Amino acid sequence: MLLALIAIVVPFTAIGGGYAWFRFQRRYGWTSKSVLVLNLLLLSLIPLWGCVGFFTDKFGLHTQGEMYVLAVWFGACLGSAQAFSRALFSELIPAGHEADMFALFEITDKGSSWLGPLVAAAVRQQTGRIRPTLFYLLAAMVLPGLALHALDLTESIENARRSKSARAEGKATLDI
Repeated sequence: MLLALIAIVVPFTAIGGGYAWFRFQRRYGWTSKSVLVLNLLLLSLIPLWGCVGFFTDKFGLHTQGEMYVLAVWFGACLGSAQAFSRALFSELIPAGHEADMFALFEITDKGSSWLGPLVAAAVRQQTGRIRPTLFYLLAAMVLPGLALHALDLTESIENARRSKSARAEGKATLDI
């Protein structure tokens, strides 16, 4: 019953979270990169909270109530992280290469979905427990978030915009 409810709660909160984060971005003038980094930071709190469970049996992903709260938290950040990662990626694509780049995006996005289960299976096989996988999940959110935060994408985004403008101008003269 718990998993069925979580499977319903996460997608609905992902929809709501996507809209809420978009409104947040517009209201405060944040970039897609900033919202994505913040989402990764907030998502990393879930495995971090689970790591608390190494030190106590009372909380730290031990109770049903925690699972419901974290399902809402996960959903609220997940939809937004997916949307803003695509938005940021689209800002970096030069004109005429949209299909190529989004094909690469989807391959890497879907292709990486085998890595988490592989790591979880290896950890479970070696330790006999699944909880240590939380360290991998924590690193998988914090390290890319820090790397993305450290990148200055301003010049890359400007180059892509210039490329799109030049292509649009060239297309407009061809239409005349």
